[in-house]
Amino acid sequence: MTEPYYTHRIEIYTNSLIIAGAYDLAIYRRVSDAVNGEQRRFLPLRDASIAPLERAQQVQRVPSLLVDRNDALLIATLAEAAPPADYPRDEQLRGVVPITVMLFTEAFVVRATMHKRPDLTLPEALERITDEFVPLRNVQIFPLLGGFTPIARDFAALALSRIVALYQADAPPSEPAPPISPPEPAEEPAGEA
Repeated sequence: MTEPYYTHRIEIYTNSLIIAGAYDLAIYRRVSDAVNGEQRRFLPLRDASIAPLERAQQVQRVPSLLVDRNDALLIATLAEAAPPADYPRDEQLRGVVPITVMLFTEAFVVRATMHKRPDLTLPEALERITDEFVPLRNVQIFPLLGGFTPIARDFAALALSRIVALYQADAPPSEPAPPISPPEPAEEPAGEA
């Protein structure tokens, strides 16, 4: 009897390629957990496709493909395997709050929902992440070079080391800086009469 597999359909974006395929797991894990926990350098995909990022119509289909995790910029879920009934999803979200972030890489800008502890600022939350990929929800991907139209995905994992700049989009406005007062005129020395 063959072992059951949980299959996620995923897309992997690099600086120059878009790769898609079936990612099979022997035990159920979310895509970000599976990729972060992966011990191998190469992610195995089956029923895969590969194309230049700026010319997705030049797609090549292959039965299997190995993708170097070190070159993966963003891994998006196209179709997630159904979790087992006892999977503790609610436990993972306990004690965290959603925030909307804008994340900039060399290839594109990502607008997404990230979860963090309420007592941490965004920089503090990012400093505490020990995984290679940051899990994100409600993801919008905007190309910087115009190679493709913006894409929306429910779930993705962004390579933490590839984030060039970021900010919290839903942060309350900060207090305006106090106006700079003009320098007071220098007092003229009292003249002697």
